[in-house]
Amino acid sequence: MDSSNERSGTLLLWVFVLSGFSGLIYQSIWTQYLGLFLGHSSYAQSLVLLLFMGGMAGGAWLVSRRSDSLKRPLLAYAVIELVIGLMGLGFDPLFQVVTQWAYDSVFPSVGSGGVNAVRWSLAILLVLPQCVLLGATFPLMSAGFMRIMPNIEGRVLSGLYFSNSIGAACGALASTYLLLPWVGLPGTILSAALINILIAIAVYPLSKIERQPAPVSKSAAVGSGGELPFVLIVAGLTGASSFIYEITWVRMLSLALGTTIHAFELMLASFIAGIAFGGLWLRSRADRLTSPLATAGWVQIWMGLAALASMFVYANAFEWVGWLMRVIVRSAEGYGLYNVASGIISLLVMFPAAFFAGMVLPLLTLALLRRGHGEKAIGQVYAFNTLGAIVGVLLVVHVLLPLIGLKLALATGAAIDLALGLILLHRYQPESERRITPLRKALALSLAGMFVAVAFVHFDPLMLTSSVYRHGQTTLAAGSKILYLEDGKTASVAVYETPNPHGTVGSVRSIATNGKVDAGMATGITEAPSADESTMVMLAAIPMSMKLQYRRVGVIGFGSGLTTHTLLGSSRVGQVDTVEIEPAMIAGARHFGARVERAFNDPRSHIVIDDAKSYFSSSPERYDLIVSEPSNPWMGGTASLFSKEFYAFVPRQLSDDGLFVQWLQLYEIDPELVSSVLTGMLANFSDVHAYLANESDLILVASPKGAVPALNSAAFSDPLLSADLKRVGVTDLREMQDSFVMDRQALLSYVGKYRARANSDYFPILQLNAPVARFRQANVSDFSAFLTAPWPIARHLGAVPARPLSAKLAGLPLHVVRKWQAARDIHSIMLEDRGETRFVSPGDRLAAELLRSRGKNCSLDADPKVSAEMIFSLAIETVPSLSAEEQVDLWKKPAWLACVPEDELVKDALAIVGAASQNEHDQVLVAGKRILEGKDAKFVLGNETASYYLIGAMQFAALATKQPELSRDLRERYDGSLLPVVRNSSPLRLVSDMASSP
Repeated sequence: MDSSNERSGTLLLWVFVLSGFSGLIYQSIWTQYLGLFLGHSSYAQSLVLLLFMGGMAGGAWLVSRRSDSLKRPLLAYAVIELVIGLMGLGFDPLFQVVTQWAYDSVFPSVGSGGVNAVRWSLAILLVLPQCVLLGATFPLMSAGFMRIMPNIEGRVLSGLYFSNSIGAACGALASTYLLLPWVGLPGTILSAALINILIAIAVYPLSKIERQPAPVSKSAAVGSGGELPFVLIVAGLTGASSFIYEITWVRMLSLALGTTIHAFELMLASFIAGIAFGGLWLRSRADRLTSPLATAGWVQIWMGLAALASMFVYANAFEWVGWLMRVIVRSAEGYGLYNVASGIISLLVMFPAAFFAGMVLPLLTLALLRRGHGEKAIGQVYAFNTLGAIVGVLLVVHVLLPLIGLKLALATGAAIDLALGLILLHRYQPESERRITPLRKALALSLAGMFVAVAFVHFDPLMLTSSVYRHGQTTLAAGSKILYLEDGKTASVAVYETPNPHGTVGSVRSIATNGKVDAGMATGITEAPSADESTMVMLAAIPMSMKLQYRRVGVIGFGSGLTTHTLLGSSRVGQVDTVEIEPAMIAGARHFGARVERAFNDPRSHIVIDDAKSYFSSSPERYDLIVSEPSNPWMGGTASLFSKEFYAFVPRQLSDDGLFVQWLQLYEIDPELVSSVLTGMLANFSDVHAYLANESDLILVASPKGAVPALNSAAFSDPLLSADLKRVGVTDLREMQDSFVMDRQALLSYVGKYRARANSDYFPILQLNAPVARFRQANVSDFSAFLTAPWPIARHLGAVPARPLSAKLAGLPLHVVRKWQAARDIHSIMLEDRGETRFVSPGDRLAAELLRSRGKNCSLDADPKVSAEMIFSLAIETVPSLSAEEQVDLWKKPAWLACVPEDELVKDALAIVGAASQNEHDQVLVAGKRILEGKDAKFVLGNETASYYLIGAMQFAALATKQPELSRDLRERYDGSLLPVVRNSSPLRLVSDMASSP
């Protein structure tokens, strides 16, 4: 063989690596682009795959029609790569212009009935031309390569399959781990486009040495005529089985590894890598095969058996993941190690079967080439294989998974391959080797493998729903029971009961998506409510306490159905449209029974199976209220409901005085990611307020025009809604007001403290980084800390009155409620009320008793620094929680003080706390200034408790009296003297930022 041709061939292999690299980037990024427009429903996902596969099949088929007549296939290949690159350069601006035009002009004019047809048509126009061109690349490259290096068709085809596939595997990883975080969707697709242009430049010179195809010898080894239709059918069926495997494996592994963008791309890369190395193994052997189709028969047998064996491997994956979660350090570096391990687990499950799948198409194509079907056979086999993949996708998503589940869906794919293998062996085993024994062996292996896998592999439902990738537990708690388990079109949904985690009587019933619990409720109505219940009830009750009437309400995400149920507890609601992607979620939620019955039985309830953005955009009427409670943002497809583009979209769906309510987790997330969500929301709504339903669930209420209304008692005028609120501890307006934490000004200070780029559909910060935060078990405590700060900032911002001492011990599961209970106990201890004091901490109890004793004995001056520290410490626990009237005897005119202290530090400490307790902000500033300029300033600034309270009280006074210059002066003068733990504390930073803002 000519050495120059050998070098050219090597260069073409490297070029095809880049082609696979860019092609997989397109597939990954187009899926995300079209997901934004079509939504993330199962039908939209199927359509995206249909576009990719159908377009590529069409391109391959068109090439097969003209391949033999093309004089320079490599030149045609270079031109196509150039055109793909040029179209890639303009894809992002074109997509944004077209979709914005559709939302603004087309959808409102065609009505809900025509929206789907319009958006699917536009999606086809946006992507299908490039898909057709991509489909033409493999047969053109193969034809050109074989003309440069003739008579080694098997080596050429296998080498190209390896090169293209290994490039695709690398592209899957690079797009997610490198390009998306660096340059976002626009930059990633631009990178792929530039690679295409580079490929065209590299291939053009090689196209000049192409020669016309040599006559192909027709070997009788293939058998008698009629092979072409049969081989094409085999190519289609094996394509269908391969995609049944891929989709089923992804769904299975998502239960063990998590439903994140990183996990998905690792699985995809593992599958493609298996195909690549299958082609590599065949490369040096293909041309020596006597009967490629007989070999393909054995390959199909081994592929089916490997797929069945993957069930046994998968059954152990949960134990492996559980071990990883227990031994890997929960850090960003640990997450990288976890991803490596996840990739290895994915390879163990997918690689063997995918390895054999990588040999099938080269063998089928080689057989047709030997039979004399010419270069067109390359495109024909590729086209039918891709068409089969389309059938496999539709079959597994819409038929197999919903009807028979993961295990039998995988077994169905294996049965197809085993049957194909047996038929191929029966038809094409060479005469010289035709004996009954090999076929019987293949049949025996097939039957035994199918029997063993179906009979002995058991996927324990308690294991599948364990969410091992979050907590490391490989099964649900002892005593748990599964009530419902369905492998739906987009996710696996389970409803189960677990014993009460706090050891009390009763159990918790939960609904989970791919193992992630979306909602949990106490099974019995008399049992203590779960934290999720307070969140779902408050998502409905807070807006219902702001306006008198809501003609039309939209809810994003069904969950358990409790939010919809609660909304319908009010006669002031006209209609509730609840939009849910997964039908199995609706079926599962029925197991909550009477707790959510209004969501199913109330005539005002309208349940819609669709993507929320797509459905709302087609609505002819605007909504008075939209409540968004999707799953956690690290779940696939969910982060787009927390993006700045979504927050720009929502106001257009609201009436002029409408409200938008957003749930946002504060667990498994970090402050910067919360800030990225808030930044996008604050930019698109005129006012936003934040509420806490519990310590880990934030509720944001936004108004597109004007201010967010204040809470009122309207919700308590509806008997059913009032009963739902009472269930979670809220019996009156004052208890509901406990949930208020921040107004727009405070939220702006928060995003100023944790500066982050707004989460965007095109720069998906949340989608990429939320999985890392989840793995690290990050937690955002700033909002709870702000609500319970030593200075009543939240009460001041929301005009919330203090709870009276006579109030009952009830309320939401919030630290602010427990702080009030503890403050009441300290009040009793200091004033010797002799009441029950069971909420105060031992340390605060001791401090209160000691300070009272010193006050009674006139010994505060004996150790003034300790006395001042105790005064500030107890002020932190009482001043923000009690009313001014109830603190007169405690701090303003202390009843526990037998004589006036003489020490300046003690006097000033009592003066500043007394003034703060009465909201006498000017006196706070005066007393604080005396301390900071007095002889004990060094002690106070160096003492964590004293400096924290003093500086914070002065900053709060500056905020309340609107003196930003004073606030900035305090920061400049004293921040450098504070201990780092004080200077960096979240409540102090936030109040300082708010006070210093003009």
